Amino acid sequence: MKFNGIVGITLLAGAALGLAGCCGGDTTTVKEQPIIITPGTATTGPTIGQELQSLEDAYKKGVINKEQYEEAKKKVLEKAGK
Repeated sequence: MKFNGIVGITLLAGAALGLAGCCGGDTTTVKEQPIIITPGTATTGPTIGQELQSLEDAYKKGVINKEQYEEAKKKVLEKAGK
């Protein structure tokens, strides 16, 4: 009986130590780094080519007329040439 008690306590202690070792105590430190965005590297929207293609598609489908197409195309190209 005494032997079973010692084995039980030993198993419980081992299990407790095993769980304590795997579930906590992480001391990894993460240092924050600044995010630097330089002009021309951010991808916030469609490319110039995509915008022009969308305009052409809208014109061909009759969503916009020739005058609207030309004006929008001019604005896209002006924006690209900043």
